[in-house]
This record gives sequence, C-alpha cells and structure tokens, in this order.
Amino acid sequence: MSETATTNEQTTHQADTDGIDLMQDESVLQNRRPGWSLWLKEIVLAALVLLFGVAGDAAAGGFLIAAVIFGYVVLSRMQSRYLVTDERVKMKLGLLSKKGREYRISDLNSITTTQSLFERLLGHGSITLRTASNDEITWHGVPDYKDVSHSIREEQRKYDQQ
Repeated sequence: MSETATTNEQTTHQADTDGIDLMQDESVLQNRRPGWSLWLKEIVLAALVLLFGVAGDAAAGGFLIAAVIFGYVVLSRMQSRYLVTDERVKMKLGLLSKKGREYRISDLNSITTTQSLFERLLGHGSITLRTASNDEITWHGVPDYKDVSHSIREEQRKYDQQ
C-alpha cells in the first residue's frame, strides 16, 4: 500500500514505482492502483464459477478455475498504476495484455471527474484527461479521485504561471 507524507501543504504518495520509468528529477505526486471495481466482471465470473462448481459435482475444478481467475485479477491489479508526477500523468494497466498511456501536464486541456452510484458506494471515481488534440484517457476505479484530480490541477497551475 502507499504511504502518505505531507510537506508544505503538498501530499506526496510514495509507493512502489517498479515498472514505471521516471525521468531525471521527476517527483511522484500521486501513485494509485485502480480499485477492485475495475475488474468487477472477472471477480463476478470467478464467484459464479465457484458457486456452480460447489453446487455441482466439480467442486475441485470450480475452485481451481475460480482461484486462477481471481489470481489473475490480483496480479493484474498489482501491475496496474495511475501515476501523477510534477511533469506528466501516466496510466499503466494489465498483466497479460498491457495498456499504457501518458501525457505531459502542460499538454492537458481539461479534466473531467465522474462518479457513478456504484463507484460512490465503493469510494472510487473516474478521471478523464483530455488534450487540445482531443486525445483522452480515462482512469476508472480511482481511489480518492478528487485528490488525484486536484494534484493534476495544481501542477497545471504551476505550468500556467511560468
């Protein structure tokens, strides 16, 4: 899990950044793993396989398949990150099929935050980052999504003042 240290009214998240290449003198401001809700379909599938396996004659097989599916979810979540630094935002998702995308903070044109009823129950939200060229990335299942978007806005303000 991430540790949080507060210095000069700026919150810095110091979590493991293995697999995320940082540039020289780049500081990590937010380092979040997506919430479990991002893999809700896989978790429900694992639960159904387990239930049908236990209800039928294939309890061991159902348990094994459910364990493999849930293991994939756990490993995939461990490898996934939403990262905000003082220079860029970066998304890295997946284990078998990896997806990565990043934008420089100065290239971001808009930030949209949303929270569905389900996300509200889990305490997560979504952040959509858009550039002037209309490229966008959406981070789903972001814990403390308001803090993350606030960090991005603060860094944008620093660039605007330069």
